[in-house]
Amino acid sequence: MRRSLLCSTVLATVLPCCAAPALAQALPDWVTPDSAGRQVTLTLVAGPGAEPGTGTIAGHRAGDIELVVPQGWTVHWNWRNADSSQNHSLVVMAEREKLPAEGGQAAIDGALSRMVKAGLKPGQEDQATFVAEPGGWYWILCGVPGHALKGEWIGLRVDPGAGTVSLQFRN
Repeated sequence: MRRSLLCSTVLATVLPCCAAPALAQALPDWVTPDSAGRQVTLTLVAGPGAEPGTGTIAGHRAGDIELVVPQGWTVHWNWRNADSSQNHSLVVMAEREKLPAEGGQAAIDGALSRMVKAGLKPGQEDQATFVAEPGGWYWILCGVPGHALKGEWIGLRVDPGAGTVSLQFRN
């Protein structure tokens, strides 16, 4: 383990162009995988977007990232509404041809916050735990009417071939 860290450090110093892919693979603080336990903890914060009336999920929006979780892993999210002006919620919905106007039934059992359509008030928190089944493409989106259409969503792929959690930047 130390040897690979040393090699990565040397490569990053000597060949910075070659180290970029490895650095791009690093997970942000809000994603904590446990490969041995086949689970991942997400610390998701809903925040205000750059434009009035828009929001972000973990600082991202409009599908600019896709979280890849191995099929069968347990996902636990801790979620907080840090937007001082709007209610927000989270729900995992199946990716379709177009985003829904509001949240509905979660595509994966247990993958939703309380009060999906009304949203939680600023400062409120919630948790959810679910098993990433079945494999496929999903959205983690705000279920408050109009919020997903304004860009408050990120991608989720439940991948039967993935060995661990990863993030892919789509935009």
